Amino acid sequence: MKQTLRRTLAACTLAAAFGANAADNSEAIFNQALSYTVQIRTAVATPLEGDLKGTQRGAGFVVDAEKGWVMTNAHVVSRSPSRVEVAFRGQSYSEAEKIYVDPHLDLAIVRVAIPDGQRVNAATLECGDLPRVGHPVGAFGHPWNMRFTGTRGIVSGMTSRMYTELLQTDAPINQGNSGGPLISLDTGRIVGINTAQIQGSQNTNFAVGMKYACRVMELLRAGRDPSPPALPVVYFNDQDDERVLKVARNYGEPAAIDLRAGDIIRGVVGVTESVQNETQLYHALRGRLDSFSLKVERAGKEITVPGSAPAHALSLDVQGVVAGGVFFAPTPMRDVAEVRVGTLMVHYVERGSDGDAKELRRGDFLEALDGEAVSNLEQLQERLAAAGGSVTLTLKRYSGGDRVFTYIERRLRIEDVQRVGRHFAPGAIGIARGAGNLKTLN
Repeated sequence: MKQTLRRTLAACTLAAAFGANAADNSEAIFNQALSYTVQIRTAVATPLEGDLKGTQRGAGFVVDAEKGWVMTNAHVVSRSPSRVEVAFRGQSYSEAEKIYVDPHLDLAIVRVAIPDGQRVNAATLECGDLPRVGHPVGAFGHPWNMRFTGTRGIVSGMTSRMYTELLQTDAPINQGNSGGPLISLDTGRIVGINTAQIQGSQNTNFAVGMKYACRVMELLRAGRDPSPPALPVVYFNDQDDERVLKVARNYGEPAAIDLRAGDIIRGVVGVTESVQNETQLYHALRGRLDSFSLKVERAGKEITVPGSAPAHALSLDVQGVVAGGVFFAPTPMRDVAEVRVGTLMVHYVERGSDGDAKELRRGDFLEALDGEAVSNLEQLQERLAAAGGSVTLTLKRYSGGDRVFTYIERRLRIEDVQRVGRHFAPGAIGIARGAGNLKTLN
């Protein structure tokens, strides 16, 4: 009995000591986060589909102190034309430059000048395997403008049901946390970028896995394009968590890559990690787009499919045209051939503009101008400039019911025609995507 009691007391003492050490370690880790976490403020005047006009705030963290690189979410700095400012702890905001915005991951890197005398340490990144369920983590950022605040929890799981693969955590994440670091409370390394929550849930929050961000960083530092491939392929939605990447349709030429409906992509030759979702496939292909071979299961047999792919259009290079208060930009649909709509779409209509008065809407597809088809921005800009006072727009609008689309004609008064994009206005443009009831938090 005495021996059992002694063992119990010893176990309790050991557990108490371990808990105290863990608490001390967490305090030091959060204190260290003060030196690399920043505040980010973004202003958007002309939003793309999926973004909102206005000012938003979020967080970020220094990943290269020498270069002044700060990592954050794409939605924090916006994929639309925007003005971005960064503030270190105890310092004023200064303007930052977007140098990379990923078209797939909710990931961006901006460059900012480090203030004189500012103590800045680059965060240590965990570029290896993603943490397992139960791993203790802390979220750091500025929830509800409570600046430089830490919360803690565990890694709850991993999901690819929210368009990209994301880490799930119960560490509280609220508005102002987006873009901030998700930190291992064991090692002090960054394991993710705080990104989103499910609306109405209790501590069901998500972060971009750091190993995917590390690959982007590795390629950027080497002066190489880290963009994911622009594969003309769409996949079945893995709602049943089968964790397989199954091809639904290939819209490209078979000569480029011979993927067929029903093919299951298992991996990339030369890459040890298997492929279970699109994020993992893109991760394996970044930097290898000129020539690669996919491990594919076709009709129950394992085969190898060689191929190549162009890089996805850089988010910073996408442009648009504003006329009559209407912002036209490329249609952000990979499977646009499926629904046969125009290559240009209305992304935003300014309240009080002529476009607003004519009841144009976000999501309207531009088919023609004065009865002639319009296929690209250059053509649209030239014809608007030569049109004079007004033009007739032919638009295609999703309607539902027994008709998928409704055709609309509107006479738009032409005024203040502007080209919008990195080379024409402050900020940059990218393609925004939503994910059901998943809410990104600025």
